[in-house]
Amino acid sequence: MAGLLGFIKRNRTLANPPAARKAEDALRFGLLGASRIGPNSVILPAKSHPGVIIAAVASRDPAKAEQYAKEHAIPKTYSGKDCYQKLVDDPAVEAIYVGLPNGLHFEWTMRALKAGKHVLVEKPCADTAAEARTLFDYAASKGLVLLEGYHYRFHPAVQRVKEIVDSGEFGKIKSMHSELAVPYLRGSIILKDDVRYDYGLGGGATMDMGVYTLSAIRYMASSNPLEITSATAAGYEKDPTRIDRGMEATYSFPSSITADTLVDLRLPSWGPFGLFPQGPKNSLTVKLEGGEVYYFGLVLPHNFHSIKVRPIKGKDRVEKYYKFKTGYGEEWWSSYRYQLEAFVDRVNGREPHDWITADESITQMEWIEKIYAKAGMPSRPTSSYVVS
Repeated sequence: MAGLLGFIKRNRTLANPPAARKAEDALRFGLLGASRIGPNSVILPAKSHPGVIIAAVASRDPAKAEQYAKEHAIPKTYSGKDCYQKLVDDPAVEAIYVGLPNGLHFEWTMRALKAGKHVLVEKPCADTAAEARTLFDYAASKGLVLLEGYHYRFHPAVQRVKEIVDSGEFGKIKSMHSELAVPYLRGSIILKDDVRYDYGLGGGATMDMGVYTLSAIRYMASSNPLEITSATAAGYEKDPTRIDRGMEATYSFPSSITADTLVDLRLPSWGPFGLFPQGPKNSLTVKLEGGEVYYFGLVLPHNFHSIKVRPIKGKDRVEKYYKFKTGYGEEWWSSYRYQLEAFVDRVNGREPHDWITADESITQMEWIEKIYAKAGMPSRPTSSYVVS
């Protein structure tokens, strides 16, 4: 009963966090795009952060911009053809959140950096490794903070999993499995004409959910793969040679570690005539010499997660971590809230609790491109934006 009450209380607070009194020097954010992910990824986290104000939002659709601003109490809007550029040029805006489709990340992250803004960009930060390198090199040359939004990495739950794996309690890693998949239902959140299936906008399951599964196994192994041993795409029916609706891949890592990942934007149903939908997949399993760690809730661990530790010898145990043992954070903080805390700390010259480095982001895109190559698919198209 206590667990259920805690779940209800935590998720209620997630949806309506307490409003913090804003500091005079609070970082003023502008949002590029009136995105669906924006409320969870930055608007709600900013509400409880005394050092963040959401100052403006830009959407090419005037009605959408006004509605979004009204719904989320954002004081300033930009709309029309040049709205994104007007927002990044706004002298009152100090940081930009890029929540646009993947194919626009490189251009508008670069434009924001060129305007002297710090940037929090949704993953993936670009469509190719070369673009990612250009972004981070430019940010470093200008002394600007650039963070790719792998929010799950900032949550105490996944860091606890990493702590268990690295502790030596169960010996060395033998294999890893990470999976993220959404069942296809009528009224699904990922429809057949979703922007995730648009090649020109950097679409594909690997570019969406697949970045998390790859990131998770690299994080657990504390290394990059030696090789992608196989990659098999489930092609999107309208563009099957370029867009993956799903992807399965296997990897070899140093120290004879093997790994596999599975992602699917429309997980097929099963049974007669496909009547029975599969459940969602959202987990990471690490098998070690002396046991196994199963982590459910890889993405969105703040809603619910479970860390099941299964030793070969000894009793199983279940752990849950919504707040760091040191007292850092709050039980109801989302992974996005922890991420925002780190971003603001870095902008203000403080050492963040955790960070996604430039090298991690660039190398991540290199391996994303290798997955596509192994599956016989092209990399996502390079942006037409020319850096001057």
